[in-house]
Amino acid sequence: MISQFDNIILYIIEETMKNIASKNRNYKPSKIGDSLRNINQKFQYRFGKLEFTIYSKWLQIVGPFFAENSEPLKIVSIFVEKNESNEDVFHKFLHVNVTPSIAVEFQHFQNKIVEKINSFFGYSAIRGIKIHQKLVINNNNNIKYSNIKYKNTSKIIEEIKSTNPKINDKKLQQSIINLGISIENDE
Repeated sequence: MISQFDNIILYIIEETMKNIASKNRNYKPSKIGDSLRNINQKFQYRFGKLEFTIYSKWLQIVGPFFAENSEPLKIVSIFVEKNESNEDVFHKFLHVNVTPSIAVEFQHFQNKIVEKINSFFGYSAIRGIKIHQKLVINNNNNIKYSNIKYKNTSKIIEEIKSTNPKINDKKLQQSIINLGISIENDE
């Protein structure tokens, strides 16, 4: 026997189906890159390109050990002098929170870290690092260690290729394979 509640649900479903059937597609497809560009611009306006790059590539810059025990805080520009054309010259310093137990070791590698940051930009973007000793607890799931046992990647690659055999673009095919491997390994 159909209850009053079931009748209400059936009515809602029928009305929804009518609305869906009556509406035409009012949007045009857009590229994923265009959608992501808007998201990236929001981060760039919030942080700036320099800070955004340092935050996003922090693991690559300092490695997994320091990435767990440190975090970039801010970039401060300090006025140095005026040059010949009467323009202000600023030096930029990166402020980093570092766990006190590894602060001395981080300080030892400070010049190499600055060098690596500057290599991402191709010019001397950061002049130095100011260390703030503060307990940093990063439970960052993006940090991958070598002791993680990965699943059989050749089997995963063949499975992915068999589901989408008609991809002509090699870059797209490789990125889909990499995505599939990372999803399988995360599970």
